[in-house]
Amino acid sequence: MHTVLIVDDETRLLQSIEAGLASYNDRFDVLTAVNGREAIEIFQREKIDLLVTDLRMPVMDGFELLTHVSVVYPFLPSIVMTAFATPEIEEKINNTGISKLLEKPVEFERLAEAILDGLQQEGKEGSIAGFSLANFLQLLSLEQKTCLLNVKNNHTDGYIYLEQGEIAAAIAGEIKGQEAFFKLLACDNIRITFRKLPQKKIVKMIDKPLMALLMEGMSRIDEAVQKSGVPSAPVVEVESSPATVQETSDVIPEQHHSGGEIMGKLEDTLGKLRDIEGFMAAGVFTPNGEMAGQVNVANLKLAEVGSLANDVLLKAQKATDVMNVGRGQVVHIEAPKAHIIARCLNEADDFSQSQAGKAHIHLIMLLAKDANLAMGKIKLESLIHEVAESFR
Repeated sequence: MHTVLIVDDETRLLQSIEAGLASYNDRFDVLTAVNGREAIEIFQREKIDLLVTDLRMPVMDGFELLTHVSVVYPFLPSIVMTAFATPEIEEKINNTGISKLLEKPVEFERLAEAILDGLQQEGKEGSIAGFSLANFLQLLSLEQKTCLLNVKNNHTDGYIYLEQGEIAAAIAGEIKGQEAFFKLLACDNIRITFRKLPQKKIVKMIDKPLMALLMEGMSRIDEAVQKSGVPSAPVVEVESSPATVQETSDVIPEQHHSGGEIMGKLEDTLGKLRDIEGFMAAGVFTPNGEMAGQVNVANLKLAEVGSLANDVLLKAQKATDVMNVGRGQVVHIEAPKAHIIARCLNEADDFSQSQAGKAHIHLIMLLAKDANLAMGKIKLESLIHEVAESFR
């Protein structure tokens, strides 16, 4: 249930607003305050999802309250009620980044409509659960996305704002900036939800590149685990020099199951990709190009395609080595009729080698030209670690 805080120094008006909004009590709860200072005290005790405030109030007026909220709760939608909507007032309000301005006297239906609109923050993309935040951010970075994410679990609720694929701001409770980002990165069992971008401009808090943030965040998690001696929650590793393809690798992981069992397990795992809109085929390959399992709904010659994709991945990794930017781990080929995505995962201590007991695989996926590419990449990244279990 959402909670809306309404601030006005006219107690009778507050009472009438509460009564007028009573028919919406199945959509949101209403709390009230008579000035900005009282509102801030409520913010400290309660989780507020939307603020409605008057401007002219004693003790602390609406402008001071909005300024405080824009700094401490930069992603909170806000609505202003005022009987003095002059151009100067409107300009001053806009500088605080409010979502909507309503002139007094406010009709209850119009106010309710504005509140419901402000609470409708979830984007069309919906929610994603059970996925590594680090990997998800890397996918958004690849797509150079500008978006606002709500990251939460049972103990933490925060936001991460990306601008053109780079982290620009983060907040977790009262913590802001890089420290908030590191706190969210360390959370387990998270749910990631896309939120609509607020009309107000989000102040940039973070300048460090995403990969540098991820590396520092993972380093902090490792240090915390070593100090506590307690294993951390499962976190997908972020590699500064991703896995490479070894052209002459002949190291094969020790098998603890029969080939039939492994093949069946691989096909069951790969079958989860069928839900992707526009999915055509996917296959698992060894570093030297031998196919270990596949799901093929488009009757493609996947063994040949996979072998060629392996070659492309190898050349791309060699090229990134020459460029001195670290070894690449993903190749995306956009062809006239399909997308071909090749992903390398190497758990060896030396990413240029295969190592017994550690997975070194290539996962190749083909999607139709008009497929849901973003969801395809997300699912591919999520499943590759599940596939790797059969190769350790």
